[in-house]
Amino acid sequence: MSILRTAAAAVAATVFASAALAAPAADAPPPGAPAAADFDAGGPDFDRGPGPRGPGPHMGGPGLPFLRGIDLSEAQEDRLFAIMHAQAPQLREQEKAERKALEALDAMRESGRVDDAKAAAQARALGQAIAAQELLRVRTAAQVMALLTPQQKEAIERQRAPRD
Repeated sequence: MSILRTAAAAVAATVFASAALAAPAADAPPPGAPAAADFDAGGPDFDRGPGPRGPGPHMGGPGLPFLRGIDLSEAQEDRLFAIMHAQAPQLREQEKAERKALEALDAMRESGRVDDAKAAAQARALGQAIAAQELLRVRTAAQVMALLTPQQKEAIERQRAPRD
């Protein structure tokens, strides 16, 4: 009888252990939410996060990928904050325009009826919003690069250099 109990206990332990490993942890993010690894001390990595167009170089938030590992002075941090804060309203407007155009195009596709003139207008609006965001991203990055010292710029170049 003791062998039967031992076997039953082993099976029960295996089943419970399997269920515990398969179940998400109570503090785990919901499916599709960013993982803890997507965040660093400065906050989420907005530059490479998913957006309406999927993963890509999106501006926003404090994280500029080329600044990783670069120590900024307090004055540089203040100037960086001012640059990012100044571009935020423009970025938001362009993101809203992009989202609105995508939603309109999706609605046409899902309805099964496409008005070519309206679709073309929404496609142009989408392209303009994306182009405006990219121009804003380039201008902002140039402003940030202008506030760096030559040593900080050299460090960025070293990070960009291909590793053998």
